[in-house]
Amino acid sequence: MYPPQQEENIYIRQQTQAWRRSGLITEEQLSAINEHTDIQLRRTNLFFRLLFFVFTMLGAGAVVGLFFWLLDFKDADIIAVMLICFGAAFYIAAEYLAGKYLFYRHGVEEALVVMAMVLFCAGCGILLSENHLTLTQLRIVVPALLAITACWIYLRFGFLYAAGISIVALSFIPFQFNLSPAAERIMLFSVLCVIFVFSLLADKPDLEDFRKNRYAKIQACLTTAIYLTVNLQIMGLFGLISMDRHAVHLNPQLFPPSIYWLSYVLTFLVPIAAIYWGIKSRKRIIITVGIVMACVTLATNKSYLGWTRYAWDPAILGIILVGLSLIITRWLNSGVDQRRFGFTARNILKPEEGGITPADVAAALTPGVIETQQPPAGAQEQYFKGGSSGGGGVEGKF
Repeated sequence: MYPPQQEENIYIRQQTQAWRRSGLITEEQLSAINEHTDIQLRRTNLFFRLLFFVFTMLGAGAVVGLFFWLLDFKDADIIAVMLICFGAAFYIAAEYLAGKYLFYRHGVEEALVVMAMVLFCAGCGILLSENHLTLTQLRIVVPALLAITACWIYLRFGFLYAAGISIVALSFIPFQFNLSPAAERIMLFSVLCVIFVFSLLADKPDLEDFRKNRYAKIQACLTTAIYLTVNLQIMGLFGLISMDRHAVHLNPQLFPPSIYWLSYVLTFLVPIAAIYWGIKSRKRIIITVGIVMACVTLATNKSYLGWTRYAWDPAILGIILVGLSLIITRWLNSGVDQRRFGFTARNILKPEEGGITPADVAAALTPGVIETQQPPAGAQEQYFKGGSSGGGGVEGKF
């Protein structure tokens, strides 16, 4: 939808601004880079982006609701067709705003495409249900349609959350075929691995930096999804919360011993592979995901082995993690210029200012909170009336 050079310029400016805040480049160097990275797309900050998104969603929803309330349709087929038409209209409006007025992550065009996706899939679902599709078939067709629509939105507009919606929608499909728990996990694992391989093939060295950044985030999400698929015990936590042990296959006897112990091995291999790959490719988000998965593996190790859990297990795990972090930090700091092989424990990049911060909101609300906590005027005086000789209210209500 957008010129690649424009998106690359936005990414370059974001990086160079972080370098300038961190003192890695001078103001003159930043100005020279900005002169060569002209941006013509219309953008806004995160706060107004969310604000525009919410208001546009409310406005679009109100338009649809008012239309159906005024015309009072009774036929389900007509309702489905009108929902699809509204979805198409909202999508065309988003394309027009992004193409004509160059809205880029502005919130308005995002809300329109999200509303278009929801209405289109809802309309298709109603239309298919009226044409004698069973509930099981709908549970397969609608998520597949949602995955395809969200994938198209990602390819067209580049919204990362659309890619996430597509992956999540695909993850629902293997659980709708009434397969055995092991077959469901194997099918889901295969689907996620295929998508992961395609993302690796698309992530070529000669791509623009902004595309590499997107692929890294998608690969991190896919790695997390693969880990959640192979770790049978972490998924069982949802069963403990919902009190439905069979819903997420918490019981180990639901899986063959070979599948169960293979998943146990994979809970170690997947984090190790993620950390190694993240270090080798210098993708920080992959390293972070790998470390988190390794911590989860340590936390679920006793559940796999059937060992008794104790109240002090989290404390021991925390001590181990603190010790490892101290050892790695000291090892990095002992290198030349506090770094080894291009890695350092220092935070050399300052985060971007996101406009209104939580501290600003708290500061704005503090006067009102203090005002509400003050006692009413004269409340203290009524308890100290009528005293004599310093009695301080002995004859009053004190």
